[in-house]
Amino acid sequence: MELKGRVAIVTGGAKGIGKGCAMVLARAGASVAIVDLDEAAARVVADEISTIGPSALAFRCDVSESAGVRTMIDAVVAHFGGLDILVNNAGYHISKSIEATSEEEWDYILRNNLKSVFLCSKFAIPHLRARKGCIVNMSSMVGLVGQSNAGAYSATKGGIIAMTKGMALDFAKDGIRVNCICPGWVQTPLVEDWFGQQPDSDAARKYIFGVHPLGRIATPEEVGQAVLFLASDAASFVTGVALPVDGALTLGY
Repeated sequence: MELKGRVAIVTGGAKGIGKGCAMVLARAGASVAIVDLDEAAARVVADEISTIGPSALAFRCDVSESAGVRTMIDAVVAHFGGLDILVNNAGYHISKSIEATSEEEWDYILRNNLKSVFLCSKFAIPHLRARKGCIVNMSSMVGLVGQSNAGAYSATKGGIIAMTKGMALDFAKDGIRVNCICPGWVQTPLVEDWFGQQPDSDAARKYIFGVHPLGRIATPEEVGQAVLFLASDAASFVTGVALPVDGALTLGY
């Protein structure tokens, strides 16, 4: 799947799933803007991409703030000459029930996980329309099946799925495809931190691997490969889907 000559934005691209997506898109030939609050980490990823061949740009942006998002997208388009792919990956997790979640925590996670998708899509769409580009949103398996002690997080991920389907209908006439990915557990720094916080990290890892029928969790690059498919011409007639990338976890969740 070839993306040579195309330009992608990956939000939350400095680590974890976002970095995996950025690296996969770059290896397919795309120029990539790495957008993250951690500008130093974003620069490291951009430098790594530059060694592969495609050009890359690191950009610090709070994707929950409209002024910053507009500035970021305009800067990326000015730098690369256009925009073909938006990967809305930035997000945050909180492990609390709705009863235990404060109003401030609720507002924070909705702002970072859901409002960010709205804002980045809103300001990217005029540029995507000009090149018949596409959007790939990062939802989660919990947007499909729910999760205990993650009420706010599940709400945002379910919202992303609904927003994806609505945008797919709204912008199909413009040639813009909109899809989302629903990963299961992925080998990221946050997941590694979670394993380390458990009373028996080896037992926790064995359990989590075991509930995935494939017997392991995904790598960030495996999620990135799904993004690559949805962003490529191989998926030219695919829009409005919520694609599980979960090793069959949700089949028996």
